Amino acid sequence: MKSKKSVVSIVTPCYNSEKYICMTVESVLNQTAFKNGKAVLDYIIVDGGSTDKTLEIIKDTINNHEFKNCVKIISEPDNGMYDALSKGMNYAQGDVFSYINSDDYYSITAIEVVLSIMEKYPVKWLTGWELHYNKYGHITSIINPYFFRKDFIAKGVYGAELPFIQQESTFWRRELNDSINFDKLRNLKYAGDYYIWTEFSKREPLYIVETYLGGFRHRGGQLSKQMGKYNEEKQRLIQGKLNVLDKMLIKKDKILWNKNKMHSAFYCVRNESGEYAHFVYDGNNEEWMPFKIDFTQKNIIKKILLFMWLKFFGN
Repeated sequence: MKSKKSVVSIVTPCYNSEKYICMTVESVLNQTAFKNGKAVLDYIIVDGGSTDKTLEIIKDTINNHEFKNCVKIISEPDNGMYDALSKGMNYAQGDVFSYINSDDYYSITAIEVVLSIMEKYPVKWLTGWELHYNKYGHITSIINPYFFRKDFIAKGVYGAELPFIQQESTFWRRELNDSINFDKLRNLKYAGDYYIWTEFSKREPLYIVETYLGGFRHRGGQLSKQMGKYNEEKQRLIQGKLNVLDKMLIKKDKILWNKNKMHSAFYCVRNESGEYAHFVYDGNNEEWMPFKIDFTQKNIIKKILLFMWLKFFGN
């Protein structure tokens, strides 16, 4: 008996996005998971009534594509990005969800990696490396996440004291949508992603996979115009205040985030559920697996620590 293929719902809100929308749409349509038949695409593009060539470019991009029947286009005035996102998510029928904005794009194997983990392990919410592009689409920086604490998500630490949860690299199971108040989401203007993460964190831990899934494109003036308003709206969504222990943990986590970055030094960390938070690629088994320290690795680490002790403190 053949197993049911996962349906993956992806939403792209857009408005007057003619410059970059083609790259975004192509990064969805050309996913290896859809090409090789491992998953079924459910792609919803929600346009806010663009007055430039956005719609024309979208239609030209999908019309001759093999997955054109998997794409639904909605074009009508809306109340901003999160109103558009809410519309798209309520149309979506998938088992796995994500959304990608109209100037960002995915790695071509992103969906395949996500499904290889979600279909084997009880992972409901997954993110990858935090990755940034410039206006040309060149990768300019990569951060390897260390660990996301549930309390710190609620208290607004990520994106302030510590790096963001990158929306473009984040995927989740359909059942987490039940925790979203869509009336609240559609009325947000800037920090809707933060609202979504706080609701998800009440139910499930956020896992990390050691690879590139998607990224955020920086363009001139973009951050300076938006971040102030983002932070103002985020402040109204924060749940709880930082205590003394929190502030001590933030200092510790800052050190570990800086050390981790691209060195993967601390991917053996466990989350609040006691599970290893990081998935790494096991070349011997040729699959993505939760990182675990076996007895051989423990012995190696002990030898390294002993060597360092003797080097710095020995006679």
